[in-house]
Amino acid sequence: MTEKRKGGPLSNLAAMLGDNPEFRRMVAVRTGRPCETADDARACILERCGITSRADIDHVPEAEAEFHAAFRLPWMRWQREARR
Repeated sequence: MTEKRKGGPLSNLAAMLGDNPEFRRMVAVRTGRPCETADDARACILERCGITSRADIDHVPEAEAEFHAAFRLPWMRWQREARR
């Protein structure tokens, strides 16, 4: 029997970001692919990070690094630009 990993703060952040319509818009702009729902955002994050569950972001160092580089940092920049 395999133990299912529990998500931590990064997987929770990924879920919250996926619920945000403006985050989904950023993902669509950056990828050139539609990202209209939280499920679309989830699929994009999983694919880009090479994982099968958001919980893996908290347990796989490569997935964590990719999440930060491909989603978290661009999102912070996107928000900063929106405030200008």
